[in-house]
Amino acid sequence: MGFLEFLATGAASEAAAADEYPNGAMRWSDPHTWGGSLPASREAVTVDVGRTLIIDQDIDVGSLHIKGTAIVERRDISIAAEWILVEGAGALIAGSAEQPFKQRLHITLCSSASEQRATAHPQLGSKFLAALNGGTIDLHGEARTSWVSLGNSTAPGHDTLRLAQPVDWRAGERVAIASGADHCLLEERAINDVGADCLTVHLATPVWHRHHGKYAPLRHVLPGSIGKVVLLSRNIVIEGCADSERNSVGAYCLIAGTAENPARHSIGRFSGVEFRRMGQFNRPGRYPLHWHDNGDAADSSVIGCLIHQSYQRGIVTVGSRHVRISGNVVMKPYGHGYIVESEDNSPQLVTTNLALRPRVVRFADQKMRSYCEHHPRAFWVVQSAAARTPAIDEDAGIPDSL
Repeated sequence: MGFLEFLATGAASEAAAADEYPNGAMRWSDPHTWGGSLPASREAVTVDVGRTLIIDQDIDVGSLHIKGTAIVERRDISIAAEWILVEGAGALIAGSAEQPFKQRLHITLCSSASEQRATAHPQLGSKFLAALNGGTIDLHGEARTSWVSLGNSTAPGHDTLRLAQPVDWRAGERVAIASGADHCLLEERAINDVGADCLTVHLATPVWHRHHGKYAPLRHVLPGSIGKVVLLSRNIVIEGCADSERNSVGAYCLIAGTAENPARHSIGRFSGVEFRRMGQFNRPGRYPLHWHDNGDAADSSVIGCLIHQSYQRGIVTVGSRHVRISGNVVMKPYGHGYIVESEDNSPQLVTTNLALRPRVVRFADQKMRSYCEHHPRAFWVVQSAAARTPAIDEDAGIPDSL
């Protein structure tokens, strides 16, 4: 089962979009918005309550604190910041579920000890995108075929894949072919061409291993070990900077409510988003995509997204019920792929989401060790709130070599 089955039951429409901005909206590129001169590199920028700001050019700032509304214009945009916080009535918007953002949006979250871009947040630190205390993040990229099962088996030396379902993939994009227990046999390849039937994919280089397909006439092959083929790109990218690879401290995304007012929960809606160089190793709560103590979060969702180059886990929901999790791929995380504290999501979670080769890890933090990630699982469903991990911690470490 792949993401196509989700698309058939409620995908975003393919209608082109031209956003209508409210009266009084200001443009980032207009010097009058800033009193005469645009924000400088490493400057702390705040979008005040009641203000609507259109991000219509590439920006490079120290921090971006959104208390009003920031809308990404439908053009190729790059945003670089040490951290981005959406708080209170604030909203960060790029596209919608009905009218996805079809251009390229690249958000890079970066900090360097030798050349700090901005003052770290007193609770959240740096390299984060977060919605707190009622904030809303709406990021909706193109609806793509996230993953499908391999149809026919492929043998070493073959450069053609026959898929079980049609795809919308393109020449030049990269895919991963994974099979076996926990999909541990994994190869990445570039696409040379896609056949007119959208079922045949020609690779730029042959595969090295045999991957069993859904229609293979084989006995004693477990359904979970059948090959899966995954698209490895999206048009909206959130990532930590290249320096993340040195210390396994990537960026992280947090959606959290407030202990003072439980009814004031935040909203995170992500579709067609790629997360890479994410997660901060051995720092509890700093996962690639994390809902924390957000109450009934039925208005939050993560659909058709990709998480790879993760230094700590994948998608985590703790104290946050009914988050819609569909058609996602978590690839080679350290630790579990998905951690969900409520059973509400488990049927959908298991049938439409995929985790490839979760990796063994031994965390130094005692609370995190209770999740038994020396035996990592694709899906870890927690039925009790007793095993929660705190959202903030300042200690870091380096993962065991494998």
